[in-house]
This record gives sequence, structure tokens and C-alpha cells, in this order.
Amino acid sequence: MSRNRKPLDQQAGNITKEDKDRKALEEQVVKTGAEDIGKTPAWLVDAVAKREYKRILKDLKRIEIVGNLDLSNLAGYCNAYAMYRKATQQLANEELIVKRTSAQGYEYEAENPLIVVQKKYAEEMRKFASLCGMTIDSRLKAATMKVDKIEDEIEDEFGDI
Repeated sequence: MSRNRKPLDQQAGNITKEDKDRKALEEQVVKTGAEDIGKTPAWLVDAVAKREYKRILKDLKRIEIVGNLDLSNLAGYCNAYAMYRKATQQLANEELIVKRTSAQGYEYEAENPLIVVQKKYAEEMRKFASLCGMTIDSRLKAATMKVDKIEDEIEDEFGDI
């Protein structure tokens, strides 16, 4: 199985000018618009998810790393965020360790089931965040790409000073 492809600006190693030009053209061809992601999806689970969508979209649009094809991942993150918040708020009013009764009628202590729910949504948030460029690592990579592009534009205009 082959590795995932990286954007041109994130590739290290010796790449010929011809390969660089081809990869830059390929990346330009697959860029998508961003008009669809500007509208908050009606199918978000609640007002918390909708507020989160608007909040993150502002920043993601500014760093120009999301497009229309990212809509479902962004919405998935926001829904997971809303459910994580809901589980966390419910858990704040309950004990972390609860008493349970086994099928045989024995009483025992166990972790509150809301903790499992909270962990599940936290993991979903992490996965969607990574897919949408909301991790520190992905933002730093995007910053590197932007800075490299600016430096290339300056060098094209003024030469190698």
C-alpha cells in the first residue's frame, strides 16, 4: 500500500523543477471552492454545535485550508463537540464512581458510564480536528506552506538578493 501524498510544500528531498511544477499544477487542479461551508448546516445537533461551527470556520477560512469537500468533517467535529460538552455537563452533576448491581444481585462500584461517552466524543473530536487541519501540527504545516509561497513570490519578483 502506498503512503498518503503530502502537499508539495511539505515534501522534503530532491525534487526536480519539472516534478515541482507538475505537483503544483496537480494541487491547483484539486482545490475546491468554499461557498458551501459558509452556510451553517441545518443538520447540526444543537445550538452549541452551530456556534462552534461559526467559531472555527472564521479561523479555518483565514488560514485557507478548508473547502467545500470538508463540510461533513467540520460538521462531524461540531456535533462531536456538542455531545462532548453535553456529557461533560451531565458528568459534573454526578459521581465518577457509581454503585451497580450485577445480574446475580451483587452490588459493586464502577466507573460512571458517562465517562465512556465523554471519551468517545473526545476521540471523535480529535479525529475530525485532525482531518480538518485544526491540530497544532496541521496549522504549522499550513503556515510553512504560506511562508514558502510568499518567499517564492518575493524571489520571483526581486530575484535571489
